[in-house]
Amino acid sequence: MLKVFDSADPFTILLALVPLIAYLLVISAVRLSGRALVTTGGRDIAALALAVSGLLAVGPAELFFPSAAATVFGPAVWIALAVFYGLSVSLIALSFPPRIAVYGRTSEELFEPLLAAAQTLDAKALGDAALLQVTLPDLGIHLRVDGHRGIDYAQIVAFEPNVSLRFWSKLLGATRAKVQGQTTPFPRRGFAMLGFTLILGGVLLTQSFGKQELLVQGFRDWLWR
Repeated sequence: MLKVFDSADPFTILLALVPLIAYLLVISAVRLSGRALVTTGGRDIAALALAVSGLLAVGPAELFFPSAAATVFGPAVWIALAVFYGLSVSLIALSFPPRIAVYGRTSEELFEPLLAAAQTLDAKALGDAALLQVTLPDLGIHLRVDGHRGIDYAQIVAFEPNVSLRFWSKLLGATRAKVQGQTTPFPRRGFAMLGFTLILGGVLLTQSFGKQELLVQGFRDWLWR
């Protein structure tokens, strides 16, 4: 694998791997700590888009780079590309219905905290552990927990398409509080992800260490077209 990277510019490797390594490091740390990261679906998509931004910068962005615009605007064209990417990610995030994403808990482990959180919003809330569904009769909302068995990542979604953002905000806060008060699950997960992250970090250090001049030159070549 290192022979493949040997033919690449050190700055290209740095640009491609740093965002991905940072993302994987945060997620693996959350999983190994036993704590849970409870966030909105939009933030989840934004974080993933940031993680792959380096790969896109050295891949599709290079392939479809607007060279004609770069000759006129210089490095400012990268700002326009970054804005375009941000708007595209925002459009994708807004096109999905609201949801809550939880790292560090399986769908089965998330059910009880979700039910307790729902009962703080609707005292008559009921749950079905077999189907991983929660019903809030007074609010007319039905929720379900989506996830795969054994994988400590789950999503909370609603059957109804027009649930208010105010409800999702309240449910997010209540779920976060209930999950953080939950007993830490055992065994911990995330060792494989951390190992893969360390491998990527080792590749990055190997290809970048002692190559400061090539990194600077690569950055200049990448910035100025």
